[in-house]
Formats: sequence, structure tokens, C-alpha cells
Amino acid sequence: MPGRGLLRRLRPRGDFGRSVLTLVAGTGFAQVIVIASSPILTRLYSPADYGVFAVATSIMAVLIAVTCLRYEYAVPLPESDVAAANVVASALLVDLGMSLASLLVMALLGQAILGALGAAALGPYAVLIALGQLGGGAATTLTSFAVRTKAFSEIAATRLTQAVALVGVQVGLGLVGLGAPGLLLGDIAGRVSGSGRLAGAAWRTHAAAFRLVSRAGIAAAARRYRRFPILSSPSALLNVLGLQLPVLTIVALYGTSAGGHFALADRVCSIPLTLVAGAVGQVYLSEAARSIHTQPQAVRSLFLRTTRTLARMAIGPAILLAVLAPFLAGLVFGSNWSETGLFVAILAPMYYVAFVTSATGETLYVVERLDLQLIREVIRLVLLGGAVPLAAAAGLDVTGAVVVLSAAGCLTYVIFGLISWYAIVAAPHRAKPGAGTLAAPDLVAVLGGDDAGGMT
Repeated sequence: MPGRGLLRRLRPRGDFGRSVLTLVAGTGFAQVIVIASSPILTRLYSPADYGVFAVATSIMAVLIAVTCLRYEYAVPLPESDVAAANVVASALLVDLGMSLASLLVMALLGQAILGALGAAALGPYAVLIALGQLGGGAATTLTSFAVRTKAFSEIAATRLTQAVALVGVQVGLGLVGLGAPGLLLGDIAGRVSGSGRLAGAAWRTHAAAFRLVSRAGIAAAARRYRRFPILSSPSALLNVLGLQLPVLTIVALYGTSAGGHFALADRVCSIPLTLVAGAVGQVYLSEAARSIHTQPQAVRSLFLRTTRTLARMAIGPAILLAVLAPFLAGLVFGSNWSETGLFVAILAPMYYVAFVTSATGETLYVVERLDLQLIREVIRLVLLGGAVPLAAAAGLDVTGAVVVLSAAGCLTYVIFGLISWYAIVAAPHRAKPGAGTLAAPDLVAVLGGDDAGGMT
């Protein structure tokens, strides 16, 4: 069975493959729900609805990226459970404060902002974007704690819960003809629904640590990991702007219908990233953090093995997707969506390279090379954010713009992989035990014997 061979090749120790399989299975069931709903949703909502919705979710993605000031990425790193619990509390408090600030801005200016970006139909729902921000930040933080504790089954179950909520609300509101707001409300429901389950799991297994959370501990955690908001928050903002600017510029320069076709194509191409590369990446993060100080050579081997295996397994499906998508899109999604298939074919090379390099993208967090992460995100912003405006300035139509974007994306993610490799090679000479990444012996004690980038 090919899947079994993949896990055997990826596994540096017995629990790695099982962790990947758990996440792939849970995320897979969630994606089956989302995929199965797509032909229904595309018959309930028009390409213009999807284009308007894409503007709102792009705004929400920007807010979620910085809502915890990246403290959530420090959750797996402390040497003790109590310190990690204080980091969780820091991240959640920051998330609450940032979401309240967004709520105020959206209440005052939300309709004007959405109208200027071509999403005026969502103006009355603007304040709900802050709710999606709050739920998204909480889910990300609690997922990081689940990665630390290797509660991969809880992550998988949460993704299933989120998918059911998202699809159920979007289909239900589509049936009553709500339009683009129905897509937005479903998205928010999906983001919010998973937080409670992860919070309950964290409390059940580590209540003693969370009971010791204190103001002093939260302040100490905020100081200890201050490089994350200082260096990683700007990187995160550049990251999400680089990812969201293509759809925003397509809507702005080519209209909401073109933006809707692009948004659906992006969703189709992102499925393998979420299903396999995302799951492998979360387990890669756990394993790399375990070994970076005591076994740096093992991390190099893990990086190379993961990259090679993903490259081999994805090349066939990527070619098949590029060939068949133009012929199947109209049949699967409805006659109004045939252009989506062409976009999928054009974007397939970019997503193949992203698939291969995204699973190891968290390397820069493990070795705390946030300087390299900032450089990486500047590169992404320039290449991806500038591709569509450059194509429009050259007089290309929307199809030509997507071709330019795909080429820029291929270059971007090749550079990403090279930067991650450089960070690993340099790590033994830069990192020191106790410098803030996971200390291997303590991690084994905390996590036990059995086993967490849209583009990264």
C-alpha cells in the first residue's frame, strides 16, 4: 500500500509514522466533508459570491496571523509544563485584546473597508470578522499545545468538528439564498467550533500546570519569548499579505467573478497541503524540536527524508490534476465554473513546490532563526504580492496573471526550502542547550513515548 510505504520512509522512530497517520486520517475525513460539499456550494453560490467572500477571509487571515503576536508558536518550546501553560495564557490574552481592538475598528470602519475592497455585500457582517479572529487565534494556540503534548488525535478530531460546522452553516445558509454572507458565517463557525474541544483536552491532561498559571508567570513568558512578537509578528504579517494579496489584487484588477474562480482553484489546490503536508509538518515540528540540540544530524536526515518523500509522492498527482482539471471543473462544480479548471492547471506547479517545501517550513521556529523567517517572508511578499499587479501592468488578462503568479510561486517555494536547509546546517553552530528550543530529555518526559502554511 503506497501510504504505508510513505509512513515507513518518513518515520525516524516508530511513533512518527503513527502520528502522521493520525493527523492525515483526521484531516482527511474533514477534507472529505469539505470536498463533498464543494459541488453543492458552487451551485448555491456564484463565482461573484466567492470573490466577495475571498476578500473577507483575506482580511480575517491577516488578523488571525498576528492576533496572538506569534506567542502561539512558542508554546511547544519551554522546558516545563507550567512555563508552557503560561505561554498559552499569554497568547490567549493577547488574542482577546487584539480581537477587541478589531471589533472596534470593524464597528466603526468595517463597511467602508469592505466596500473599498469590493465586498460591500458583507458590510453589515463586518463585526463578525473579529469573532473569527478570536476563534482562529484560540484554535491555533491550543493546537500548538496539543502538538507539544502529542495529542494528535485531538487535533484530528477538532479538524473534523470544524469541517462539519463550516459546511453545515454554508450549505444551510446557501439554501435560503443568503449569498456571500452565508459563506462568511460558515467560515467563522468553523474557526470558532474547534477551540472548545482543544481547551477541554488540554485541561484534562495538564490541569495541574494550568492551575499554576500566574500573572508573574505570564509576564515572564512574554519577556522570555519577546522575540516572537518583535521579529515573528512582522514576518507573519508579511507572510499572510504575500498569500492574500493575489486574490485581493485579482478581485481589485479583474473583478469579483475572476476572484471567485481563483479562490475556488486555490481551495482545490490547497487540499493536499492541508491533508498531508500540514500533518507531516506538525509531526516534523515535534520531532525536530526534540532532536535539534542533542542530535542535529538526525534533524538533517529528517529534513532530507521528508522532502524527498513528499517530492516523489506528489509528482504524479500534480501532473494528473493539471491535465484533468480543465475538463472536469465544469462537470464537478457546474457550468459557471469551467474557468476554475484552467486556473487549477496553471497553479498546479506552484502548489507542487509548496507541498514539497511547506512541511519543513517550521524549521526556522525550531532553531529560532526568526531573522531568516523575516527575510523569507519579504521574498514571498515581493514575488507573490507583485505578480498580479505586474501582469496587469503588462496588459495581460486574468489567465496570464495567474500564469505569472504560478511562476513566481514556484520560485518562492524553492527559495523557502533552501532557507530552511541553511537554517538546519547552521543550527549546531548557533543554538545552545537551554536557549529556548525544546530540551530533548525534558521533552521526552513531558510528551511521553508516543507520539503540527494555505501555504506555509
